[in-house]
Amino acid sequence: FGRLISQYASQNLIPVTLELGGKSPNIFFQDVTSEDDDFFDKAIEGFVMFALNQGEVCTCPSRALVHEKIYDKFMEKALKRVEAIVQGDPLDPATMIGAQASSEQLEKILSYFDIGRQEGAEVLIGGEQNHLPGDLAGGYYVKPTVFRGHNKMRVFQEEIFGPVVSVTTFKDDDEALSIANDTLYGLGAGIWSRDANRCYRFGRAIQAGRVWTNCYHAYPAHAAFGGYKQSGIGRENHKMMLDHYQQTKNMLVSYSPKKLGFF
Repeated sequence: FGRLISQYASQNLIPVTLELGGKSPNIFFQDVTSEDDDFFDKAIEGFVMFALNQGEVCTCPSRALVHEKIYDKFMEKALKRVEAIVQGDPLDPATMIGAQASSEQLEKILSYFDIGRQEGAEVLIGGEQNHLPGDLAGGYYVKPTVFRGHNKMRVFQEEIFGPVVSVTTFKDDDEALSIANDTLYGLGAGIWSRDANRCYRFGRAIQAGRVWTNCYHAYPAHAAFGGYKQSGIGRENHKMMLDHYQQTKNMLVSYSPKKLGFF
């Protein structure tokens, strides 16, 4: 759609900004689990942010990269947190996530469950529609789903736009960066580490327009928002964006009654 918008706009020389899709990596380094403290608990919540708003967020952290030495410990807690997600009526304060936006989106998500299984991805939790009782019967609910596989799988490379995350492991910083940047997209990314130097290095090296560091899904109004690669063109929110919505005009005024003297 982004290409079509650019094509149509170009016919009338209309400039565009495009905020398109994403397949954002969320990276959890080995030191995340070094202490069983509030930071570890926050990192687990950061992992589960893939389900926020039913995953219908362009910056959804839909790829999770977990250091191989902490995978078992980290995922044990993460899956328990996913299992505790409450689905239901969005007007109920106890509800954490609701239904998908449309039947078409529901079918798309369910089709990716089949694709993931066919590719050999392991379903760690979810992987099916959620059939709720009573007035919610027939709703477009999907169980929050965690796949385990490798980054070349379609469930790692294609935007699903649902409460689905694909998890893989890495052995060192170089491999983590290689996997994170191995995507057509570059909208968002997450970094989780107690090492400030590592966070800064990765924030610079990851090819994404917004990199959350020890947090995720924060959207301050003054922060520029937009993507690298096929995630779009231009930025929103920041004052730099005002230039896109304005045209520069230069008015040259002479205050002298004298001619220039050329003619």
